[in-house]
Amino acid sequence: MQAGSPLNALKRQLESQAKGYGRLDCPICNGVGILFDPHFAAHQGAYRLCKCVEEQSLCDGNPPYDYYDEEKNAIVPCPTKPARMALKRIQHLERHSGIPERYRGRLIDSIDVSGKSSTNVLIALDHAVHTIYSAGRGEVRGLYLYGPTGAGKTLLSCVILNELIRLYQVEAHYAKISRDIIGKLRDTFNPQSEAYGEGRRIEQKLGRYPALVIDDFGVQRESPWVNSVLYDLIDTRYENNLLTILTSNEPMDSWKDISDGRVLSRLREMCLEIHMEAEDYRLRESKSLR
Repeated sequence: MQAGSPLNALKRQLESQAKGYGRLDCPICNGVGILFDPHFAAHQGAYRLCKCVEEQSLCDGNPPYDYYDEEKNAIVPCPTKPARMALKRIQHLERHSGIPERYRGRLIDSIDVSGKSSTNVLIALDHAVHTIYSAGRGEVRGLYLYGPTGAGKTLLSCVILNELIRLYQVEAHYAKISRDIIGKLRDTFNPQSEAYGEGRRIEQKLGRYPALVIDDFGVQRESPWVNSVLYDLIDTRYENNLLTILTSNEPMDSWKDISDGRVLSRLREMCLEIHMEAEDYRLRESKSLR
């Protein structure tokens, strides 16, 4: 990524607003102190401390991150303790986020802005950056990303979750509408399922995440029960003032005749609608891997 590129500017804009643990003049982490290394640990990569933080370490890197200070003749916290504790929190949040493996660690600078629809992608990214920054400050305004299959909706939504986890340590979660919401709730009616009788608990959990992506919203609306479940979830998150990001192949107006327009009304109140017109990202990714 070139220093003067739009992505670099957006990345610096994001990182300048977040709490940092590293050196402000570090060219690697821009002062954040924690970064995602695609070559670190497992083949999918992992979060780690930046070198500028590790250089300040006076402990062995293990909890409780203290060391013996000879001058004070006492056990004191290592200068890197806040960064190490933040790293553990980030690693925990990522493990429990539900973000698909292929999208883990994908940050704002991993978006491909080349191609015919680069302007559209940059506009969507600008809104994403604003959403991340605002959510980090407790100002909630969700997104409704819609467009054709392969336009990058899921990627962008997961980038937002990853950045919220990395920069603000927000409990963020990804859920696919058919598998993780409707499918799981249906299982709660099956006496043979481990989830039998757990419907209320699942609904409450989905309604409490500070940040939630609902992927493929609108795919399932074949019955009054499904529409009622979706409305209740959206309404709960609206009332709790929680960040909700939805991806769909259809625009918001496609909900105008569902549940007497109640779903559409809530969506308009809680989300900014963005049309993504980009060419198929999955095809471009596969070409880049050859």
